[in-house]
Amino acid sequence: MAEGMAQSSNLKTMQAITFAKYGKPSRLEKATIPYPTGFDQRSNVVIKVHAASINPVDKMLLGGGLKMVRPVASFPHVISYDVAGVVEQPDSDGNFKVGEEVYARLFGHSSDGDKTPSFRGAMAEYCVAHVSNVVSKPNNVSFEEAASIPLAGMTALQALTNSGLKEGDSIFITGGAGGVGTLAIQLAKHVFKAANVVTTASKGEKADLCKELGADSVIDYKSENFVEIHSKNKFDVCFDTTGESLSMAGIVKEGGSIVTIAGNPTLEEIRRIGGSAWILKLFLKRKEKRKEFKAAKSANASWEYLFLSPSSDDLAKLTNYIESGDLKPIIDDMWDFNSEDEQIGWKGAFNRSFSGRSKGKCIVKISQ
Repeated sequence: MAEGMAQSSNLKTMQAITFAKYGKPSRLEKATIPYPTGFDQRSNVVIKVHAASINPVDKMLLGGGLKMVRPVASFPHVISYDVAGVVEQPDSDGNFKVGEEVYARLFGHSSDGDKTPSFRGAMAEYCVAHVSNVVSKPNNVSFEEAASIPLAGMTALQALTNSGLKEGDSIFITGGAGGVGTLAIQLAKHVFKAANVVTTASKGEKADLCKELGADSVIDYKSENFVEIHSKNKFDVCFDTTGESLSMAGIVKEGGSIVTIAGNPTLEEIRRIGGSAWILKLFLKRKEKRKEFKAAKSANASWEYLFLSPSSDDLAKLTNYIESGDLKPIIDDMWDFNSEDEQIGWKGAFNRSFSGRSKGKCIVKISQ
């Protein structure tokens, strides 16, 4: 084994939530798997996991929807990739120390292409994370709250940054009560200083939550049509989290921008993240051929699809926003990793998250 590679830890094992093949959520099961080995100790840390969160992309990956872009390296595979915990085994380069409280988004490799052979998800007692994806946990939130942030927070931050949103602008965000939406509202209002933040949510608790987070108004997507409401009072930026970017061409200002994270990506975006674009040419269209792009162009606006990019700098920015009070994690509920009960155990967390009805993020508590 190459110098610097982690050796076997006397066949030590751990518990994890895994799937042995692509398929429905029912394929998830708790299994005993080996403790992390086979990774480069110079650039990776082992994290003792305190909490992990679930994202919609986890359901897509489980179902095989991403296997042509980012296939699972081997089975059984540990699911979920947002984690908070403490460093169990530091990197030999000295970036982190034992016992340090951290959080991370597991991407499997760093931006420079360094592969992590044992890469798997975070829904386990321990996980491996490349140092380029790890930062210190905000000091004013719990592990559970920290675990809710990485994917949703970085997605919202990168989308708003790429949109060109600036102080005084107006922004329309769909799905304001979701994991990304709840953070996008806060970032738009409190960090980017948007003058008018409008979102969609169902009446009641979800609409109230959006207003508490900074939304100036909330449109009930079940009974109201946002295009009819804002066909004359248009927006500088439209951020789509629900697959409605085509309709947004009717409410974006000339010179404005539409950014989406929903639906099929563009061929250009797959190339940007290093996906196998030559295969996907059979399935995906170039941006210029997408009807969403054409509709935005007719409105003299831009349209882009965004895939999350690894960025410890962005995660560190989110830490600063959390510690300053500009951003707060929104948790739907928490479930017990050690319980098989359908309501309070880990299965309940996946059922709730995958249903699409959660307010904010669903969290599994792993280590007390």
